[in-house]
Amino acid sequence: MANFDPPLASVGGVNRSPTTDEQSDGFSCGAADQTLFNRLFGRIEAELKAIQDEGGIAGSEADDTTVLQAIQAMISAATGGGDTSQFVLFSQAQARFPVFPEVTTNNGIIGVTAPSTGTVRVPAGAQVLHRGIGLYTSVQTDFATVASKTYHLRWNKDDGFALKDLSDVAYNAGTLSEDNIAFDSSYDDMLVTRIVTNSSNVATITNLLNKHQMESAGEQYFIDVAFQDDEFPSAISNYSTVDLNWSRTPFATANGATDGPANAEWNFGAKPLSRYQIAVYSQTSVGGNGEYISWQAWR
Repeated sequence: MANFDPPLASVGGVNRSPTTDEQSDGFSCGAADQTLFNRLFGRIEAELKAIQDEGGIAGSEADDTTVLQAIQAMISAATGGGDTSQFVLFSQAQARFPVFPEVTTNNGIIGVTAPSTGTVRVPAGAQVLHRGIGLYTSVQTDFATVASKTYHLRWNKDDGFALKDLSDVAYNAGTLSEDNIAFDSSYDDMLVTRIVTNSSNVATITNLLNKHQMESAGEQYFIDVAFQDDEFPSAISNYSTVDLNWSRTPFATANGATDGPANAEWNFGAKPLSRYQIAVYSQTSVGGNGEYISWQAWR
C-alpha cells in the first residue's frame, strides 16, 4: 500500500488560534495543523451552542435553524411574544417612532449658562431621550459667541450640540424670524436654547422646555374694556401674556365665567404669540365687568 501524507498534521500541544501572521497572510500550504483546525471549528460550535443554550433550544443534526430559533426565543421572552417577523430593531425604532426628543433631567430643560463674556456652556450630565428609546448624556461643551447676534443652540443624535447663527444663510436661508415655527424642535433635531448677545457680547439665555408632551394651565382675571376689533392682537388691548419658553410653538384655548350682566356679550380667548408666550384676552359689550379666564396651552 502506498503511503500518503495525512490530511491533518499536528505539532502537538493544545488546540490553538491562528497566529498574527496566519491572520494576515492565510495558512501555509500543506497539511493543515490539527490543533488549529480543532480550535477553529470548536470555537464556532461553542459560540453557536451558547446561543442555543441561552434561548433554550437544543441543537439538532436534522435542523439547521436552531440558532435562529434561539435568537427569536430570546427576543420573544424580552418583548412578551408575538410574530417575530414584526420585531423592530433599535435602529429602526429610532427612525420610526413619532416621539419628540425629551430632556429627562432638570424638569425638561438643559441649563445652558454663560460662564464668561463671549462663551456659553452646555453642562455635563443632561440626558436626552431620542424618539422615546435612545438615551444620550451631555458632556460639558463651550461655544464662542460674537457680539450683537441671535443664536439657536440645537442638538441631534449624530452631531450632538451645535450653535446656529440666525444670520447664517446655511441655517436660515429664508431669513425667517427667530421665533418662526420652522425652527421648533422636530423628532430628530432639538431646539435647546435661544441666545442673544448685546454689543458687549454679553449673552441673554432663554433655555427651552423639551418634552414629548408639554402642557400648562392657569387663570387670569380681567376688568373688561368695551368691544374692539375682534382681530387679535392688532386691536385688542385688554390682554395678558403668559411666558412658556417651550421648544415648540403651543396651541392655546380659554374658557371662563363673567360676573357682569347676564345679557352682556363677551369675547375671550387665548392665542399663541410664539414658542415663548401666549396671550389671554377678554372684552365685553359692557366695559368694566370682570371675568375669570381659565387658559390651557399644550403641544
